[in-house]
Amino acid sequence: MSTLGLVTIGQAPRTDVTPDIAAALPPEVDIVEVGALDQFDSAAEVEAAVGPREGKAVYVSRLTDGTPVTVDRESVVGLLGERIRDLESEVTAIGVLCTGHFPSFDVSVPVFEPSDLLSAWVSTILDGGTLGVIMPKEEQEAMTFEKWADYDLVTAAGSPYAEEDEVSAAAAEIGTDADLIVMDCMGYTPEMKATVRESTDTSVLLGRSVLAKTAEEVL
Repeated sequence: MSTLGLVTIGQAPRTDVTPDIAAALPPEVDIVEVGALDQFDSAAEVEAAVGPREGKAVYVSRLTDGTPVTVDRESVVGLLGERIRDLESEVTAIGVLCTGHFPSFDVSVPVFEPSDLLSAWVSTILDGGTLGVIMPKEEQEAMTFEKWADYDLVTAAGSPYAEEDEVSAAAAEIGTDADLIVMDCMGYTPEMKATVRESTDTSVLLGRSVLAKTAEEVL
């Protein structure tokens, strides 16, 4: 019996993400979930403790009640590392439910980071050409250009957590000239991917899918 630990930068359980990953795994694999923000009781507490700081990189996630939250990247890295270390003795491997880039975690089990997985998939698929990247917030544009600096980029912002559909507009902004598109947040769903693919007529990589396929192979 194998156990996959899933660690979100928001609050667990991630009922909007985990079912898609679980569906790809062998039935004998158990899943345990924890969140970097589990200790907080409200979005206001999250804002006070790890909210955005002027000029600093941000990540986007959600609480268990579905409330979207924007957090300071540097502040949430420490909380995420604590939860990963809490889990390492209980699981066979750990999957990070965020496509952001993190420093290496010094733990005794494999840690699947979607940022690294997406980077590997893109470098394998794309030989020159233009990479389209859809990110949740316009404030993440500088971070996105830094992350994907090896490629010619076209970017657009559209949050997967907004009440209104922001993904369709982001796909329209990307247009049809990209050779491959990355949906750079774990909140994006297979349905959103289908929308982007139809709008852009381009192959699309989804963070939760590459994590699930990797876990399926390893566990």
